[in-house]
Amino acid sequence: MPPFKDEHILIIAPGSQVTLAQLGLPESFTPARFRFPSRMFPAEKKGEYEPYKIRERRHEVKVGNGVDAPPKEDVEMKDAESAAPDAPAKTEAQTEAPEKPDGAEQQEGKTESEPAAGQDADGETKQETAEQIYYEEDIMSDEGAVYPLRNGDIVDWPCFFALLTHIHNTLSPPFHTPIMLIAEPIWTARDREVITQFVFEKFKTPAFCLMDSALAICYGYGTSTATVVDVGKDKVDVTAVTDFLVNEHGRGNALEGCGGDYMTDRLLELLGSKGFTREMCEQLKRSNITEILPAGVPLPGTAATARQNINPGTTASAGNQGGSDTAPKGPGEGTRAGQEGNNEDDDEGVLDVAAIVSGNTSEFLANREKEKGDKSTNKKGQVDQAGKPLRLPNSKKEKATFQYEEFVRIELEQNVASGPGKFIRQTRDIEVGVERFLSATPKQKTGDRFSSGILDDIATQIHHTILAVPDASKRSELWDSLIVVGNGSKVKGFTQSLLGAITQRFILSPSATIFTSELPSNFSTPLPTGGTNTPAPSGQPGPMHHPAGHGVNPLLVAATHSNNAAVTGMPPGTPSMDAAMASHYRSTGHSQTPTSVKTLKPPEYFPEWKEQSNTNAPGASGAGGMNNAPAAAGGPGNQPSLSGGHGMEEAVFLGAQVASKVIFVLDQGLSKGFMSRVEYNENGPSAIHEYIM
Repeated sequence: MPPFKDEHILIIAPGSQVTLAQLGLPESFTPARFRFPSRMFPAEKKGEYEPYKIRERRHEVKVGNGVDAPPKEDVEMKDAESAAPDAPAKTEAQTEAPEKPDGAEQQEGKTESEPAAGQDADGETKQETAEQIYYEEDIMSDEGAVYPLRNGDIVDWPCFFALLTHIHNTLSPPFHTPIMLIAEPIWTARDREVITQFVFEKFKTPAFCLMDSALAICYGYGTSTATVVDVGKDKVDVTAVTDFLVNEHGRGNALEGCGGDYMTDRLLELLGSKGFTREMCEQLKRSNITEILPAGVPLPGTAATARQNINPGTTASAGNQGGSDTAPKGPGEGTRAGQEGNNEDDDEGVLDVAAIVSGNTSEFLANREKEKGDKSTNKKGQVDQAGKPLRLPNSKKEKATFQYEEFVRIELEQNVASGPGKFIRQTRDIEVGVERFLSATPKQKTGDRFSSGILDDIATQIHHTILAVPDASKRSELWDSLIVVGNGSKVKGFTQSLLGAITQRFILSPSATIFTSELPSNFSTPLPTGGTNTPAPSGQPGPMHHPAGHGVNPLLVAATHSNNAAVTGMPPGTPSMDAAMASHYRSTGHSQTPTSVKTLKPPEYFPEWKEQSNTNAPGASGAGGMNNAPAAAGGPGNQPSLSGGHGMEEAVFLGAQVASKVIFVLDQGLSKGFMSRVEYNENGPSAIHEYIM
């Protein structure tokens, strides 16, 4: 098989709302070039689908003179002799009219006095109207659309195949084009076989690769072991990948009610009584004023926030007197300095000599001038030097404003009610209070299902998925290699709040008991007396117990001095563990309860992805996935659009490009990274499981 070229590789990443696609690999990998809304419209013929909404318009046209007039009957032309000007005059016999039948004169007189058919009383031609039918594509409408993917699962196979065909025809790849398709975690083995059969039979591709989305994200981040959290539109996928192998056992596939729609519904629940619609809440969720505050941070305007703006020096001075107003004024102990008037001005000329001597003099003086500038700013009514009000961070504003964008439809013709009309874009500012910080809080109306909030639900699933990994030595690495992607997690502060929820519920704080939490079963819990955490041995004395140990943990001694059997300075009788004993009681780390959780840093060697990455989540991916993008993201209606403004939240497509380069170009099938057409003809679609990534 000849090697494939970079410009011939076709990548398709289906999603519940948007399908990413691109033909060819650029020199430096970029976000997906095309974004197709994952929907189709039923065609006139049953079982077929159209990529756009087809509307039928009926228009009445006038039939008469002009282009719309019906064709006239053929007129017999006269002979050339009769038409010639010098033709001889006809005789009376020749010009004598034939005899008219009875009643012909009456009929002739009637024709002269009454208008002919098709004419009105004035002799003008009467115009008739006829109805003509026009078909137009309405690219803005979502009416009657069919979405073949729901929560990642394929619910309409003919529509899904029609979507793949539309994407393939739009990009129009050459004949020798391999195809890379990203598979959702919830797809079954039968689903993968059906897709493989369709791709080979319909597109006649020479090579096909079906790659798991979690594994593609690991390729994008350049790691072999990670815990991938893909937050989509209305579901979340949690996958543990170890050494480029997806752990199916304990995997969280399509957890419903944990995606971006949860936050939209929560905002609608809070703001619905104030006249907010779902579209308003959706745009509010995507705006830069919506934020998830970390645990312990008070909401703006609450008492805890108000106390942060109180001068600590004034509070301390007044607090020393217990709030009494009878204390005398003036300096010294027991005075009310600072309660009346502003005594801070009296200290402006006084310098802290100790601070100058102990530190950098120039730095101290610069900070002093900066503090004086801040004080003068406060005196001027919270304005800067240009006279403009100070800009507070969003987390400290009680109210903020975002721009709501809507499309207003204007009819082109008033007599045509079924036409698509013309759309104009209108924007208006809407003010929102502290409700914008509560998008991830538990819902009030959850029905029979108990919900503790989207963050707690995701944290619980992450804990369950990591504990289900068979290799216990990998669990600690999985906790320190967390990847949060998906457009549903693009809300500011989502990743930090998720880490806070995991830390609060599952992280074990390092302490003196860290050495006794995973001891063998023949040891009891630490004794409360003696001032030590050394466990008390139970049962018969053995090599791990010696009466002269004096409270020393033998496991700790053996772990720190395993290479030296006789350590000087140790108490006599300290046991030494042989190789068999050490391997028997070897600790594999705190695999049951983690001691830390970290997020992986996205790669920095792809400038197109680095510029578009979410800066609100340092040290993490920010957001990703492709399941929460709106139907009109990047373009109106069902029209494919060029991508822009999308970063590491769609790291799955970056990983698909990296894997395509390795599988189709560099490896060329030596490691069975893809299935060729020859192998498909020999083994059938069921053999795709041997080549699946």
